[in-house]
Amino acid sequence: MARKGENIYKRSDGRWEGRYRCGYKENGKQRYRSIYAHSYSECRELLHKAKIEYENSKNNVKVHLTVKELFDKWLKNIAVTAKKSTMRTYEAVIKNHIIRTMGDIPVYKVTLEQLNVLVEEKMKSGRLDNKGGLSAKSVKNIVTVIKTVFRYAEKLYGMKNPAEFMIIPKTDKKEIEVLTENENETIKKYCSENNDYFSLVYELCISTGIRLGELCALQCSDIDFENEILTVRKTVQRVKNVDSDSKSKTKVIIDTPKSKSSLRKIPLPKKLLDNLKRFIAVNEKNSDDYIFSMDNKNPIDVRTIQKKFNEVLKKCNIRKVKFHILRHTFATKWADSNFDVKSLSEILGHSSINITLSLYVHPSIEAKRKIMDEIYSA
Repeated sequence: MARKGENIYKRSDGRWEGRYRCGYKENGKQRYRSIYAHSYSECRELLHKAKIEYENSKNNVKVHLTVKELFDKWLKNIAVTAKKSTMRTYEAVIKNHIIRTMGDIPVYKVTLEQLNVLVEEKMKSGRLDNKGGLSAKSVKNIVTVIKTVFRYAEKLYGMKNPAEFMIIPKTDKKEIEVLTENENETIKKYCSENNDYFSLVYELCISTGIRLGELCALQCSDIDFENEILTVRKTVQRVKNVDSDSKSKTKVIIDTPKSKSSLRKIPLPKKLLDNLKRFIAVNEKNSDDYIFSMDNKNPIDVRTIQKKFNEVLKKCNIRKVKFHILRHTFATKWADSNFDVKSLSEILGHSSINITLSLYVHPSIEAKRKIMDEIYSA
């Protein structure tokens, strides 16, 4: 049954009519539009959508963009300041998961319901290989881009933001994985017996927590042997290739690190410095040469390092893990030693000490028990 104030009525022909206000006539009287349906519930739903579309179109009288045009406009706007790798990530998300689904829809017709349906579809069948749904984290990234772009449109055009209350998938926080002491010693032993470039790669990463991309981008000039300091200036990344005429799905780019705080100086132990100096001398590298490279002039691919790491793990009979575990192992070992967390945060290149605390500083059950016993006995 229609409720008072809804402007929904059952007509004599059996259909339901819903009316909504849409401005004023030249004589100053209120103008109305009607929608029709075969049931009250259908009429109510259609009326709700019609009101939203009208309100959006009213706020976009001067704007007649499709979703694709709006997102393209936003990409051009951020291109001046965004990193190359960030741009490639945004471009891939927008091309593969937003434009494909709703690129031709006029912006003023986009509703919250449509956006939430998009989220549900991506969770169920969003993979590009048609093998099921995307992870909650991937869908959350898509939602973040959508919300950002519609906030941009809201500020630029004064339109109502349909993405403001979008569903955001919940992501489970993964427990940090680290190498056990035995695994670490096993790999070190293997490296000492098979002294190739990977031995230095492993030693450098397990001793500094440097990221894989940052490692690949290291040049000889980044090592200050006199002051015993390594400077992180760049990073190598393999990103999705959005170029339509390219056969390769990905491409390698060299860019600035993850954030301003990732541009950092790391003090190096003397033994590690000696090993670096020896490696550079034996391989006859110049100041501008990449430390880890097949031809000195181009950085080694991140995939090459991960592949080599996988081979070492297999030969050492150790579970398959990502190379990033070395960074986690370094950071966890530091945190467990009760060293200065602020220094750890700066060495890792975190933008905030809170990130370091939330990731790596977790008192053991023994430490908690000791505190509880002390409080109980006080």
